[in-house]
Parts: sequence; C-alpha cells; structure tokens
Amino acid sequence: MRRSALSFLLVVSTTCAAWTPEWTSTWQHPEPQHGTTAAAMLRGPDGAVFAALHVAHHGTGHATLARFAADGGFEWLREDVGGGTIAMTLLDDARIALVDGDIGDASPIHVRVHDAASGDVIWSDATRTGRYAPGATRIARSAGGDLLVATSSGGEVVVLRYTAAGTPLPDWRWSSGQATLSADDMLALPDGGAIVAARGVAIGGGYLAVRFDAGGTVVFTGREDGELGNPLGLARVAGVDDGYVFAGAPESTFGVPKALLWKVRADGTRAWTRAAPNADADRSSLDVGGLVAHAGDVFAVVHGPGAGGFRLLRLDAADGAVREDARAAVEGVPTRLVRGAGGRLLVGGFDLADSMGHVAARIAEFDAGGRPCRSSDAFGYASEAVPAADVDGWLTLGTGAWQAGSSDALVSRYDADGACDGDDAIFTDGFDPSARASSGEGVPQALATNAGRA
Repeated sequence: MRRSALSFLLVVSTTCAAWTPEWTSTWQHPEPQHGTTAAAMLRGPDGAVFAALHVAHHGTGHATLARFAADGGFEWLREDVGGGTIAMTLLDDARIALVDGDIGDASPIHVRVHDAASGDVIWSDATRTGRYAPGATRIARSAGGDLLVATSSGGEVVVLRYTAAGTPLPDWRWSSGQATLSADDMLALPDGGAIVAARGVAIGGGYLAVRFDAGGTVVFTGREDGELGNPLGLARVAGVDDGYVFAGAPESTFGVPKALLWKVRADGTRAWTRAAPNADADRSSLDVGGLVAHAGDVFAVVHGPGAGGFRLLRLDAADGAVREDARAAVEGVPTRLVRGAGGRLLVGGFDLADSMGHVAARIAEFDAGGRPCRSSDAFGYASEAVPAADVDGWLTLGTGAWQAGSSDALVSRYDADGACDGDDAIFTDGFDPSARASSGEGVPQALATNAGRA
C-alpha cells in the first residue's frame, strides 16, 4: 500500500554556535491517528535521505520507507503492513532493502526491495518465518551482492539469503542446542561470509557467535558466559584487521548487567577479554549501547545509572587496553553509535524530559580519538535520536511529540567539522584491576572454538 504525504515543514538554521541542525524536516502522515517509531536512516548515493519507521494506525503496524531530498525537502513515503522490528540497507546505488518482522518464533518476515528514486517495490518476499527481534545490524549486503538477513528459529541462527534480483538462496543455519536464541548483530565479511552475534536463553544461555564462510559452512562458533551465563544486554560484533570484537552485558554476581568486550582472532581463538571500567566496582549496572571498530581502535559507548554524560571508551584492538574513557556534556541513555567518514563518532540516545516519563533525544559527538566534541539536547524530538553518518556531516531521525493522538517523523542534518573543545577524560588503562587478559585468573569464560562444525 502506497501513501503520499500531505505536507512537510523545512526549518533551516542560521547559526551553529550551539550546534543546531542545518535543517530539520518533517512529514504529516495521511492518516490522522497514527503512532510513529524511528528505526533506521541512511544517505543514498544520489544525496537523498531515507528513513525507515514503524507506523501504527487502524490497529495495525506498518513498515514505512520515507525519502527526503538532499536539502531536507520531503518527497514520498511507501508503507505496507509489517512487523515491529525494521531494518534497512542499500542493496546497490539504485535499490534499498527494507526488512520487517516480529519477536515471535514463527513470525512472518517481509523483505521488500524498493527503487530508490520512485519508491516502487521491485521485488518482495513474505514466504519465510522466524524470530526477527530488535538488534544492532539485522541485514547486510554480502561481498558478492546478495542480501543477508539475520534471524533465528528456536535455538538456531538462521541467515536468510537472496540474490540482488530477489531469488531466494539456501539458508545458512547453525544450531546452538538451546531452546531459543536471539540473533542480535551480523557482520558481512570480505570473503563473502558473515559472522553473527547472538544471545542464548535468558538463564544460562550465554553470548554466542557463529562464523559462516561464503558457502554457508560454519568456520567456528563460540560462547561467552561472563560470571553467571545470563545474557542481559544485546550481543554486538565489529570487525578488526585480525579478527572480531564482541560486546555484551552478562549478569554479574551482583545481579546487574556488566559491560564486557572480548576479541576473537580470525581462527576463532580468544585474544583478550576486557570488563568495562566501573567506578562502582560492578555493584551498579553497566550496559553497552553501541560498538564500532576502525584502524586498530575499538569504540564502545556504555551506560548505567548515575553514569553522568554519554560515555565513550576507546580500546586498543591489539590487547584491549583502555586508551580513552570520556564523557560528553549530555546525560541520558545512549542507544546507538556511528562513525563518520572523517573519523569522528556520533552517539544517539535519549533522556527523561519530565516526571511523567516523556523522553527527549540527545546526541553527542566525539573526535577520532574518542574525546568529546559537541552535543545537543534541544532539537524537538520526543524520542531517541537515531544517528547516521553523512558524507560530510551527520543525520538524525526521531519522532515529534504526541499531538491530537499522533506523532510524526523528524529528520535533521548536522555539520561534522565544528571545533572539538570538550575534554572530560575519566581514566585510562589500569583503572579496573579485574579486567585482565583472557589467560588470567578469574576472567569470564573464554570463547569455546568448534572449528568446522556444521
């Protein structure tokens, strides 16, 4: 079902002294009563901005794709009935893939590929079922140009695959032996394969990893239990030159999430394990809100009660040593982390706006070394801020306040070349004596390697 917008508002900022957006654009959905949740956004090769959202109206959820011009002007939206988990990626310069589903184990998974210029559906598929739960990266384009979709079924990791033309390919599957799991993050690899980070059952399931080659053969699998084996925060994975870095927040012996990062070499063996520094000696929760790796550095945004401003860690990918630990000026819950072309990083999230439980968006920028730059807590979003890297700036997606029973999408663009004058480093390596290499005593369980297991 196609929809077109009734109107849009474009606001252009004339000053950047307080790091205000260069423009903010919105659209009015044609249905007068609707609720909107931001999911993802990206900049297309032709300069257009695409936003993926979940829109509920008439008692039904819809997966929605909206296109804005390079200057923020609204152009069109397309929607169809869909699940609450939505992901989006560029399939090539002219096509965008949108995938939606739900957390039920046999929920329908809808795959639609849209023409990036017109929004027309080029091909679609709704024959697959599985568990498509919220996570970090759920779809990706393989090195060979195929579309990969990370799902699960019972205790199996299932990667659905399609050719660029829409022909279904055989699934890649690996059974964990557990009753259920959630495939949270996926990284497409240069050799045509992929690695998936997942969580097992809530009690004792641990964090799981499986690496597929281009033919779907399992190269290695792994597991991280932390202290109790209970995976609380999302599983995350990022690639480094000689392996992969994972992050999660397993339950500690104090009964709270304990942010943990670990590196696995290309052959699946453990290189190091690092507990994120916690000034409260692990008595308070600490979760991971985003993970990015680049040029020998690993960046992780962490958060917990009383953690102060948005907090970013920079670790050395070689040994896991914490090289930078800094906080931005804005406080709240960071939920996403992206890296820009120039090396800077942007954290998006939210904070409570009042005692009634309403939230407001927050963003914080860090330089390439992980030191604070600029931040903003006043740009009108009544939701989290979903960030994306632009060619020479930043994009954010959110939703406005409820008005007359509805909320609408808001898209903003920020520059990424302003002065970095923030400086709030907390501590560097050596603060947390319990964070030791995986060969040391008392560290979380090392990743178990099962090379060649199908």
